[in-house]
Amino acid sequence: MQLLKDEDGLVWQAHPRSKGAAGYPDAIHTKDYFLSGRFIGASFEALPVELSEKRLCPGRCLGTMDDMSNWAPKPKFMIAEGDTYQKYPSDETYPQLAVNYVRLDRVPGFDQGWKPVVSALRNGDFFVTTGEVLFHNWGIEGTGSRSVYKADVEWTFPLEFAEMVWSDGSTEHRKIIPASEMPPFGRHQFRVPFDATGKKWVRFAVWDSAGDGAFTETAMVK
Repeated sequence: MQLLKDEDGLVWQAHPRSKGAAGYPDAIHTKDYFLSGRFIGASFEALPVELSEKRLCPGRCLGTMDDMSNWAPKPKFMIAEGDTYQKYPSDETYPQLAVNYVRLDRVPGFDQGWKPVVSALRNGDFFVTTGEVLFHNWGIEGTGSRSVYKADVEWTFPLEFAEMVWSDGSTEHRKIIPASEMPPFGRHQFRVPFDATGKKWVRFAVWDSAGDGAFTETAMVK
Protein backbone atom coordinates (compact mmCIF):
# COMPACT_ATOMS: atom_id res chain seq x y z
CA MET A 1 0.00 0.00 0.00
CA GLN A 2 2.86 2.36 0.70
CA LEU A 3 4.21 1.72 -2.80
CA LEU A 4 0.78 2.54 -4.29
CA LYS A 5 0.66 5.78 -2.30
CA ASP A 6 4.19 6.75 -3.29
CA GLU A 7 3.60 6.04 -6.98
CA ASP A 8 -0.05 7.17 -7.12
CA GLY A 9 -0.99 3.66 -8.19
CA LEU A 10 -4.09 1.48 -8.20
CA VAL A 11 -4.75 -2.20 -7.53
CA TRP A 12 -7.67 -4.55 -8.10
CA GLN A 13 -8.58 -8.21 -7.75
CA ALA A 14 -7.88 -10.35 -10.82
CA HIS A 15 -10.24 -13.25 -11.64
CA PRO A 16 -12.57 -12.58 -8.68
CA ARG A 17 -14.20 -15.64 -7.13
CA SER A 18 -12.53 -18.00 -9.61
CA LYS A 19 -9.24 -19.76 -10.43
CA GLY A 20 -6.56 -18.97 -7.86
CA ALA A 21 -8.68 -16.09 -6.54
CA ALA A 22 -11.59 -18.30 -5.44
CA GLY A 23 -13.02 -16.80 -2.27
CA TYR A 24 -11.64 -13.33 -3.02
CA PRO A 25 -12.26 -10.44 -2.64
CA ASP A 26 -14.82 -11.73 -0.13
CA ALA A 27 -12.08 -12.90 2.24
CA ILE A 28 -10.51 -9.44 2.47
CA HIS A 29 -13.54 -7.17 2.29
CA THR A 30 -12.98 -5.85 5.85
CA LYS A 31 -9.24 -5.23 5.42
CA ASP A 32 -7.99 -1.65 5.40
CA TYR A 33 -6.30 -2.10 2.03
CA PHE A 34 -9.56 -3.30 0.42
CA LEU A 35 -11.46 -0.35 1.90
CA SER A 36 -8.79 2.03 0.59
CA GLY A 37 -9.60 4.17 -2.43
CA ARG A 38 -6.54 2.69 -4.16
CA PHE A 39 -8.15 -0.77 -4.20
CA ILE A 40 -10.63 0.07 -6.94
CA GLY A 41 -12.37 -3.27 -7.47
CA ALA A 42 -11.95 -6.37 -9.60
CA SER A 43 -11.49 -7.43 -13.19
CA PHE A 44 -14.26 -8.27 -15.67
CA GLU A 45 -14.05 -11.25 -17.98
CA ALA A 46 -17.12 -13.23 -19.00
CA LEU A 47 -16.20 -16.56 -17.43
CA PRO A 48 -17.71 -19.03 -17.20
CA VAL A 49 -19.52 -18.55 -20.51
CA GLU A 50 -23.24 -19.25 -20.24
CA LEU A 51 -25.01 -18.43 -23.50
CA SER A 52 -28.47 -18.71 -21.96
CA GLU A 53 -27.81 -15.66 -19.76
CA LYS A 54 -29.25 -12.31 -20.83
CA ARG A 55 -26.22 -10.52 -19.36
CA LEU A 56 -22.52 -11.24 -19.58
CA CYS A 57 -21.09 -12.65 -16.35
CA PRO A 58 -24.02 -11.59 -14.13
CA GLY A 59 -22.92 -13.40 -10.99
CA ARG A 60 -19.13 -13.64 -10.80
CA CYS A 61 -18.54 -10.20 -12.34
CA LEU A 62 -21.52 -7.87 -11.93
CA GLY A 63 -22.55 -9.57 -8.69
CA THR A 64 -19.05 -9.11 -7.31
CA MET A 65 -19.08 -5.42 -8.22
CA ASP A 66 -22.40 -4.94 -6.44
CA ASP A 67 -21.21 -6.77 -3.33
CA MET A 68 -17.94 -4.81 -3.22
CA SER A 69 -19.82 -1.52 -3.52
CA ASN A 70 -22.03 -2.53 -0.61
CA TRP A 71 -19.06 -3.49 1.58
CA ALA A 72 -16.92 -0.40 1.02
CA PRO A 73 -17.55 3.25 1.98
CA LYS A 74 -17.41 4.18 -1.71
CA PRO A 75 -18.33 2.17 -4.82
CA LYS A 76 -15.89 -0.32 -6.31
CA PHE A 77 -15.55 -0.97 -10.03
CA MET A 78 -15.04 -3.69 -12.62
CA ILE A 79 -12.13 -3.28 -15.05
CA ALA A 80 -12.29 -5.22 -18.31
CA GLU A 81 -9.41 -7.63 -18.77
CA GLY A 82 -8.38 -10.08 -21.44
CA ASP A 83 -6.12 -13.11 -21.32
CA THR A 84 -4.47 -13.45 -24.72
CA TYR A 85 -1.77 -16.03 -23.88
CA GLN A 86 -0.03 -17.35 -27.01
CA LYS A 87 -1.25 -15.78 -30.24
CA TYR A 88 -1.35 -17.18 -33.77
CA PRO A 89 -1.60 -15.31 -37.10
CA SER A 90 -5.24 -16.33 -37.52
CA ASP A 91 -6.31 -15.14 -34.07
CA GLU A 92 -8.47 -12.03 -33.82
CA THR A 93 -7.83 -10.22 -30.57
CA TYR A 94 -9.93 -7.08 -31.04
CA PRO A 95 -13.40 -8.62 -31.56
CA GLN A 96 -12.93 -11.16 -28.77
CA LEU A 97 -12.15 -8.88 -25.82
CA ALA A 98 -14.17 -6.56 -23.62
CA VAL A 99 -12.50 -3.17 -23.22
CA ASN A 100 -12.59 -0.06 -21.03
CA TYR A 101 -13.52 3.32 -22.48
CA VAL A 102 -12.09 6.05 -20.24
CA ARG A 103 -13.73 9.48 -20.19
CA LEU A 104 -11.14 12.25 -20.52
CA ASP A 105 -11.29 15.89 -21.59
CA ARG A 106 -8.46 15.27 -24.05
CA VAL A 107 -5.83 12.70 -24.94
CA PRO A 108 -3.08 13.15 -22.33
CA GLY A 109 0.22 14.60 -23.47
CA PHE A 110 3.39 12.58 -23.13
CA ASP A 111 4.62 14.88 -20.35
CA GLN A 112 1.50 14.14 -18.27
CA GLY A 113 2.29 10.46 -17.91
CA TRP A 114 -0.49 8.13 -16.81
CA LYS A 115 -1.93 10.46 -14.16
CA PRO A 116 -5.08 11.54 -16.12
CA VAL A 117 -5.94 7.91 -16.91
CA VAL A 118 -5.23 6.73 -13.35
CA SER A 119 -7.39 9.52 -11.93
CA ALA A 120 -10.28 8.62 -14.25
CA LEU A 121 -10.05 4.95 -13.27
CA ARG A 122 -9.92 5.80 -9.57
CA ASN A 123 -13.04 7.97 -9.96
CA GLY A 124 -14.92 5.32 -11.93
CA ASP A 125 -15.07 7.61 -14.95
CA PHE A 126 -15.13 4.80 -17.50
CA PHE A 127 -17.37 2.05 -18.84
CA VAL A 128 -16.89 -1.56 -19.93
CA THR A 129 -18.14 -2.80 -23.29
CA THR A 130 -17.81 -5.71 -25.68
CA GLY A 131 -17.78 -3.08 -28.45
CA GLU A 132 -21.29 -3.43 -29.87
CA VAL A 133 -22.80 -1.00 -27.33
CA LEU A 134 -21.19 2.36 -26.56
CA PHE A 135 -21.95 5.18 -24.12
CA HIS A 136 -21.35 8.67 -25.52
CA ASN A 137 -22.24 10.22 -22.17
CA TRP A 138 -23.74 9.10 -18.90
CA GLY A 139 -24.39 10.23 -15.35
CA ILE A 140 -26.85 11.33 -12.67
CA GLU A 141 -28.77 14.59 -12.85
CA GLY A 142 -30.59 16.12 -9.89
CA THR A 143 -30.69 14.94 -6.28
CA GLY A 144 -33.01 13.09 -3.92
CA SER A 145 -36.48 12.34 -5.26
CA ARG A 146 -35.79 14.41 -8.40
CA SER A 147 -32.85 12.32 -9.63
CA VAL A 148 -32.55 11.13 -13.23
CA TYR A 149 -30.01 8.72 -14.71
CA LYS A 150 -29.18 9.89 -18.22
CA ALA A 151 -27.26 7.80 -20.75
CA ASP A 152 -26.61 8.58 -24.42
CA VAL A 153 -26.16 5.15 -26.04
CA GLU A 154 -25.21 3.91 -29.51
CA TRP A 155 -25.41 0.26 -30.62
CA THR A 156 -24.94 -2.14 -33.53
CA PHE A 157 -27.36 -5.05 -33.07
CA PRO A 158 -31.02 -4.65 -32.01
CA LEU A 159 -31.26 -3.98 -28.29
CA GLU A 160 -32.92 -6.27 -25.77
CA PHE A 161 -33.14 -4.13 -22.64
CA ALA A 162 -31.48 -1.49 -20.52
CA GLU A 163 -31.37 -1.62 -16.75
CA MET A 164 -30.60 0.57 -13.80
CA VAL A 165 -29.28 -1.16 -10.68
CA TRP A 166 -29.10 0.53 -7.29
CA SER A 167 -28.54 -0.32 -3.63
CA ASP A 168 -29.02 1.15 -0.19
CA GLY A 169 -25.74 -0.45 0.87
CA SER A 170 -27.13 -3.88 1.65
CA THR A 171 -29.78 -4.86 -0.91
CA GLU A 172 -29.73 -4.35 -4.68
CA HIS A 173 -32.74 -3.48 -6.79
CA ARG A 174 -33.12 -3.03 -10.52
CA LYS A 175 -35.41 -1.42 -13.04
CA ILE A 176 -35.65 -3.04 -16.49
CA ILE A 177 -36.32 -0.80 -19.50
CA PRO A 178 -37.51 -2.95 -22.44
CA ALA A 179 -35.77 -1.96 -25.67
CA SER A 180 -36.48 -4.79 -28.12
CA GLU A 181 -38.34 -2.39 -30.42
CA MET A 182 -35.15 -0.41 -31.06
CA PRO A 183 -33.65 -1.33 -34.46
CA PRO A 184 -29.99 -2.05 -35.26
CA PHE A 185 -27.46 0.75 -35.76
CA GLY A 186 -29.36 3.09 -33.48
CA ARG A 187 -28.74 5.79 -30.92
CA HIS A 188 -30.95 6.86 -28.04
CA GLN A 189 -30.78 8.92 -24.89
CA PHE A 190 -32.19 6.99 -21.95
CA ARG A 191 -33.62 9.08 -19.12
CA VAL A 192 -34.64 7.06 -16.05
CA PRO A 193 -36.19 9.01 -13.15
CA PHE A 194 -35.53 7.56 -9.70
CA ASP A 195 -35.63 8.52 -6.04
CA ALA A 196 -32.09 8.64 -4.68
CA THR A 197 -33.26 9.09 -1.11
CA GLY A 198 -31.67 6.40 1.06
CA LYS A 199 -29.70 5.00 -1.87
CA LYS A 200 -25.93 4.48 -1.76
CA TRP A 201 -24.97 3.81 -5.38
CA VAL A 202 -26.38 3.26 -8.86
CA ARG A 203 -25.14 1.87 -12.18
CA PHE A 204 -26.58 1.49 -15.68
CA ALA A 205 -26.26 -1.22 -18.34
CA VAL A 206 -27.52 -1.90 -21.86
CA TRP A 207 -27.73 -5.39 -23.40
CA ASP A 208 -28.46 -6.32 -27.01
CA SER A 209 -30.19 -9.25 -28.70
CA ALA A 210 -26.87 -11.06 -29.30
CA GLY A 211 -25.91 -11.06 -25.63
CA ASP A 212 -23.43 -8.19 -25.99
CA GLY A 213 -23.52 -5.13 -23.82
CA ALA A 214 -21.95 -2.29 -21.90
CA PHE A 215 -22.22 -1.09 -18.32
CA THR A 216 -21.21 2.02 -16.45
CA GLU A 217 -19.34 1.83 -13.16
CA THR A 218 -21.16 2.26 -9.86
CA ALA A 219 -21.59 5.87 -8.81
CA MET A 220 -22.48 7.46 -5.49
CA VAL A 221 -25.90 9.10 -5.31
CA LYS A 222 -26.92 12.25 -3.46
